[in-house]
Amino acid sequence: MAEEEQQAEAEATGGGKKKLIFIIVGVILLVGGSVGGTLLIVGGDDTAETEVMEEVEVSRGDASYIDLKPAFTVNLAPEDPVGFLQISMQVLTFDDDVAEELEKHKPLIRNNLVVLLGQQSSAELRVPEGKERLQKSALDTVQTVINKHGSGGEVDNVFFTSFVMQ
Repeated sequence: MAEEEQQAEAEATGGGKKKLIFIIVGVILLVGGSVGGTLLIVGGDDTAETEVMEEVEVSRGDASYIDLKPAFTVNLAPEDPVGFLQISMQVLTFDDDVAEELEKHKPLIRNNLVVLLGQQSSAELRVPEGKERLQKSALDTVQTVINKHGSGGEVDNVFFTSFVMQ
């Protein structure tokens, strides 16, 4: 009799576990079907986006770092207690044509950067935000030269590899 009760209890528990598994599988299928259906209806055609992404990946070559040697040394604004700023910079591009144009137009780029750097104040450059603004302005300055005198390809970034104020 004890064996029959244990067997009946095991069957009852097993049946409950089976029901729970069926419910979980049913919920997963229901949610998955709902999400899939929604994406199918709302998602639209993303082939154009995929093609654009593939073009970007294909056209992106190896990284080229163009060193703008020698280091830039400029006097800061006359009202500043700090007398000069010295910065070494490198320009990053993934486009070989832009790398060649950066080398070709280096004198013009250096000139425009010297003018930009000479307009800075030491108070602004002492805080990280000031350095970030200067980095963005330097990138815009270099990109402007490439847009105006080159192919208009993308200059990806400008890096300060040395930054000294005295």
